[in-house]
Amino acid sequence: MKIVSWLLAILLVYDSGVFAGQAAPAAGTTQEQTQETPQAAKVRNKVQKRGIGENSRVKAKLVNGDVVKGYISKIEEASFTVTDKKTGQATTVPYADVQKIQGPGLSNGDKILIGIGVGVVVFGIVVGIILSKMNS
Repeated sequence: MKIVSWLLAILLVYDSGVFAGQAAPAAGTTQEQTQETPQAAKVRNKVQKRGIGENSRVKAKLVNGDVVKGYISKIEEASFTVTDKKTGQATTVPYADVQKIQGPGLSNGDKILIGIGVGVVVFGIVVGIILSKMNS
């Protein structure tokens, strides 16, 4: 039982370390609009990598808390346009306004955490079986 407790403690410490780097930027940290921030450059690269069309679906979380979902219908130098497939509404999003952008499905971080969770559960089951055999 101590082993399982230690594994859970290690997992909690690891999780807090992973999510510490994903904190939102402070409210007073704004830069001039003419100078592209590293975050905006990252977003622009991800958008350009996905390309245009109905198969290039994205979910963009904006700095103001709004979420824009749909497919990329237009890519420009300072912004991109996301069109909602159901309503047909197009929303132009400046790269600087995007806090996080992801495609459909789970992110790599989510997949890793699920894998770690499954590994911990399997390890716990194996340890439980071994301990029950030893006590018999």
